[in-house]
Amino acid sequence: MTDYFKYFRLAFWVIVPIVLLILPATYFDEGSPKCLSILLLGQECFGCGMTRGMMHLIHLDLAEALYHHPLSVVVFPLLAFLWAKWFWKDLRAVKYHRA
Repeated sequence: MTDYFKYFRLAFWVIVPIVLLILPATYFDEGSPKCLSILLLGQECFGCGMTRGMMHLIHLDLAEALYHHPLSVVVFPLLAFLWAKWFWKDLRAVKYHRA
């Protein structure tokens, strides 16, 4: 892996959560649906509402997150754990490469 790619990945892990915190909690609530199941088949899938639920959880709006998708409170900690794992892995790769 090149040095630039390592730094790019590390920046990605930092910038994405900041952008999601800056965006309003209702950013994904309006507009046409992005789900392929709705667009192609006309019916909701099991994951419909998960993105909106996650966005509301990021902004600590538990009631609205549960409204959009009840399992978002289960998936959010799992995704946060994976994010932290990948972030620390890339951070260690950058730190050990520099030493």
